[in-house]
Amino acid sequence: MALGQIRTINIEIQDYVIRCAEVKKKQSFVVTYCDEYYFPTGIVENGEIINQEAFVKTLKYCVRKWKMKRKNVRFIVPDSSVIIKTVQVPAAIEDEEITGHVYFELGHSIHLPFEDPVIDTVLLEKNESQKQVLLVASAATAVDSYHDYFKAEKATPIAADVSALCQYRLFHHYGITNDDDTFMLVQFNVKSVTVSIFEHHQPVFLQHIEIHYQEDTWKVVPLNQGGQLSREQFDEEKVKNALEEIYTELERILRFYQYSLNNGDKQINHLMLTGDHPFLTDILEGVQERLEVPAHLLSPRTIPAAKGVPLGYAFYNVIGLAMKEGV
Repeated sequence: MALGQIRTINIEIQDYVIRCAEVKKKQSFVVTYCDEYYFPTGIVENGEIINQEAFVKTLKYCVRKWKMKRKNVRFIVPDSSVIIKTVQVPAAIEDEEITGHVYFELGHSIHLPFEDPVIDTVLLEKNESQKQVLLVASAATAVDSYHDYFKAEKATPIAADVSALCQYRLFHHYGITNDDDTFMLVQFNVKSVTVSIFEHHQPVFLQHIEIHYQEDTWKVVPLNQGGQLSREQFDEEKVKNALEEIYTELERILRFYQYSLNNGDKQINHLMLTGDHPFLTDILEGVQERLEVPAHLLSPRTIPAAKGVPLGYAFYNVIGLAMKEGV
């Protein structure tokens, strides 16, 4: 590492865990550190911090353990606070003015489920009358909240990103994607599933789905009590019952994309499976049995890591975040 170079730490906050990763990518990409801290329910819900005192205590522990003070931080925006959709704008709008036009049309021709969004736009295609634009929006309150908490702990937030883009970046880096096919990325996390669809390496669809477990299906034990998320903390039969509903929803999304969005002219060619769910390999089998789409898991052995780094599927979000260019 060059003298004076500031380390960058990549952070993900779920409703039950904070994860981090550091990488070295000067000559070749290597994961040099990753760790996670599980905390009880009732601190973060659907990406929103609802117990500030407990969250600050948790964050302080992680900042101290991971030596985050005076370091750069990239963080992932909660999936529940992100919208990805395509919109149409008049062809007369200059490319550099598209984002401003989208902001102007909020509440009129363009509607989002939250106020004061943070917006990014990408021009997809255009004709004589209109331009098709990819709109990625996140709730400003979620972005600003996480930003302020990191600043309060003397860390320096330099970028925020979307988990679907982080995951796709990782799969693309290791040659799973291509220019021609359409890919559905399915992130199976413990409490929810995020489904995104990519055409020509651009996201065109995103849906966040809660997993409806029966009571007492799982629990999280704080790390300072020796807790780690494992299959043994789950009632396997209840988990499999809850997953059946998700498989049905995936089938519906496949049909919706093919017939409702594309009039039968396009279909999903590949499914990329990822997430932190302890039953992920079982989920792969379930998906392969029910969906007529080839499904892929990216093996942790594919990703170079320093000796002793406990690399697993759960860290793919923060590893993909570390691959973000420009910051």
